[in-house]
Amino acid sequence: MNHRNDTNSAQEPGRRRVRRTAAAVATLLATAAATVLPTTGAQAVAGGEKVHSDREAPWMATLAVKGDEPLLQRASCGGALIAPTKVLTAAHCVTVDDLPRSGEYHIGARVLSGDPGRVAGIAGVDVHPRYRLLPSPQDPDNPAASSAAYDIAVVTLDRPVRGVPTLPVARAAPSSGATATLYGHGLTGPSTRGDVLRRGTYRTRPDASCAPATPAPVDGPSVLCGRGAHAVACTGDSGSPLVARRHGRRAVVGVFSFGIETAGKPCGSPGPNFFTDVAAVHAWLTTRAS
Repeated sequence: MNHRNDTNSAQEPGRRRVRRTAAAVATLLATAAATVLPTTGAQAVAGGEKVHSDREAPWMATLAVKGDEPLLQRASCGGALIAPTKVLTAAHCVTVDDLPRSGEYHIGARVLSGDPGRVAGIAGVDVHPRYRLLPSPQDPDNPAASSAAYDIAVVTLDRPVRGVPTLPVARAAPSSGATATLYGHGLTGPSTRGDVLRRGTYRTRPDASCAPATPAPVDGPSVLCGRGAHAVACTGDSGSPLVARRHGRRAVVGVFSFGIETAGKPCGSPGPNFFTDVAAVHAWLTTRAS
């Protein structure tokens, strides 16, 4: 669950064409595209389990390039429907030169090769004003080693998605050690795309305990850390929601941003994953998600 592995750059609307500079974008996603899961050890939500019911995550959103190819080949990033016309995702998924023209969202597509879900185009993108990539002090000229701060965006769809439950947005961050679930269509094995939606169980952790896992900066005010016992986010999971239950209802507490690949390891290697802390940007979100 991370950045999708696709050697065709024309079909990569996620991190392959993220704006930092045009050259940095190309380098960043060329590296991400070459990174796949290790053949042993933990795998992505991979290591998680398949979601068998359409009712479990009907709000799951999949960003795809418009086209005639199968959805499984066009999908790039995850997200969550938080209002009938609003999708919450990672900023690096949607800071793309040709959006909204080139992209569309599929809502509730649990099996990408089967039901495409509800399809809606993109009317606009609102990126958090403090979003930025953070170069690694050990490798500052390598965009693939960069982390991110405030890596979150709200996408406005060109039509409302009716009759689909939306995912509430958390007002408070989960406590350290809390259980949360990551949903995504990321890689589940070496070069194996996540056709069926998967989930993985995570425990949230203090940033201070996760930061040593990567030389890249970890922005404490905007980043939430989590680690799965048997699940690791990988390629294709960027923007996917980390969901926790509080007071009897589920809410999105994090948006997947980056992982252990910032330390030069293949995605899917054991280690923490880093999410944008939804509670930290709640005031901004409430003005964009209505």
